[in-house]
Amino acid sequence: MKEIWSRIAESVFSKLRMALALTISIVADLLDYTAAPLLGMPIIGDIFDLVVMSMLYSITKSKVSFIMNLAEFIPLGDFLPVYTASTITWILRESGYDGLFIARRLLRLISSTQSNV
Repeated sequence: MKEIWSRIAESVFSKLRMALALTISIVADLLDYTAAPLLGMPIIGDIFDLVVMSMLYSITKSKVSFIMNLAEFIPLGDFLPVYTASTITWILRESGYDGLFIARRLLRLISSTQSNV
C-alpha cells in the first residue's frame, strides 16, 4: 500500500514541478517582451535573468535547460522565448520522450520504403 501512495505522490509532485517551471518560464518570457525598456538595461536585465535562471534550475535541476537559458545573456536573446523552450525541452525529457529514438525509427522507415521502390 505504501508503494502505491509513494508512486502517486511522485507522479503528482513531478507534474506540479513541470507546471510550476512552465508557468515561471512563460511569465519570464512575457516580462522580457512587455517590460523590454526596463529589462533591456544591462544590470537590471541581467539580475532578472539570474533570478529566473536560478529559480528554474532549482526546480528542474537540468543542466541542459540551464545552458539553453544562458542565451538570455546574448544581447538579442531577450526577444526569443528561451525560458519556455528550455522548459518544454526539460518536460519532454522528463516525460520519457526520446527524440533520437523517434528519429532513428523514422530513418529506418524511410530507408526501407526507398529500398522497396
